[in-house]
Amino acid sequence: MTREIIIIIIIIIMTTTMIMMMMIMIIIMIINEICVMWKQKAAQVIPIVIISTGVIPNSISHSLTTLNLHPNTYIQLQKSVILGTRTIVRNF
Repeated sequence: MTREIIIIIIIIIMTTTMIMMMMIMIIIMIINEICVMWKQKAAQVIPIVIISTGVIPNSISHSLTTLNLHPNTYIQLQKSVILGTRTIVRNF
């Protein structure tokens, strides 16, 4: 019996592109480890990327529909990220 594993990754980008590329490499390593550990043939990654300013890519609507979430879920995600960024900035 083969099951498909869906890995949901929410990345809040507050760093440079180089660090983002390193994070993607780590995610790929985690996927490979999960496939081996759970004896799966494949794992699917559904990226949800939100920049710390609340900017989202156009592909987020596709990711949300893949997860069977309401299309307006990105609004709540944006609010959470902006409030989190505000808290971090305020602590300085």
